[in-house]
Amino acid sequence: MKETVMRATIDPPRTVLANGAETMTATDAPELAGPPAVRPVILPLDGSALSERARPWAVAIARTRQAPVIMMGVVDAYQASSLGLAASAGVPLYNSMVPDALQEVTQYLETQVGACAAVAPDVHTQGLLKIGDASREILKVASELDAQMVVLTTHGRGGVDRLIWGSVAEQVVRNGHVPVLLVRPWEHPVPELTSEHPGWRVLVPLDGTKLAETSLAEATRLAVGGELLLVRDVVSGHGDWSDDLTEPREATDMAKLYLDGVANRLREDGIRVRTLVLTRPVVTDAISEVVSTEAIDLIVLATHGRGAIGRLLHGSVSDALARHAPVPVLLIHQAPEVPAS
Repeated sequence: MKETVMRATIDPPRTVLANGAETMTATDAPELAGPPAVRPVILPLDGSALSERARPWAVAIARTRQAPVIMMGVVDAYQASSLGLAASAGVPLYNSMVPDALQEVTQYLETQVGACAAVAPDVHTQGLLKIGDASREILKVASELDAQMVVLTTHGRGGVDRLIWGSVAEQVVRNGHVPVLLVRPWEHPVPELTSEHPGWRVLVPLDGTKLAETSLAEATRLAVGGELLLVRDVVSGHGDWSDDLTEPREATDMAKLYLDGVANRLREDGIRVRTLVLTRPVVTDAISEVVSTEAIDLIVLATHGRGAIGRLLHGSVSDALARHAPVPVLLIHQAPEVPAS
């Protein structure tokens, strides 16, 4: 594809076009001709069919936002040069790199761009090749292009000479500040948006903090034409209203009052919202059940909630949802907590 740009940034840095020709050095070359006018959606791929399962979601979200999709491949320089042995011998990594590795990824990305253009001609797609550590390069590109979102599958191709995609996804979530949509490769197809189903149904777990509510901005964008379902847990100990000093009925009433307050603010902006208080002992099981019974399409949550341990959106709960939820999970990485008002 003529517009596909493949960029290599290892010693010596060069820009590699789709036809394999090299152009100016990276110090002189613009990054993808400058940031796109609309912030892109980044879709990292590792060459496996599993990683490609995220493509429909990346394309669908990009279409709703009229944003481009950057399909990104990363070649590990050390693995491509016999695990770095050439570097220890004083040979520049780029010159000692197995040529087939770059050519293989270049052709693969061209194929993926073409496949996307065939099914979604209204979505602008580019390929981007980087050389280096996968998670680091993904985060660097997301930052440089001010990406709206990174879309990843939770599993991909593993092995000594391939990306271990699960750990890459984990590092991107842990170390980045861009929203990351995690798609399990065996999930159902993306729900088609039609006149009868004009928007997605999005579930947002909240824990009573302003920090947790920062997930609402992305959630409302995804739910345009659809519906938000705000949920609050009062049984598992992940909140101020579920300790031993609070009666169960009182905790439920307080949780409902809180959710209704958030919902009313959103309704003032024309958002369709419902609320639900969760009372099952295990919050992740409760959320999974609601996803099934309410036909939820996506879950959106902040990756940190109130406190160090045992809060709804922190640690094991968010990790369990990301790994085992029956629908894709959009994680919003946040800085230290914002006190609740």
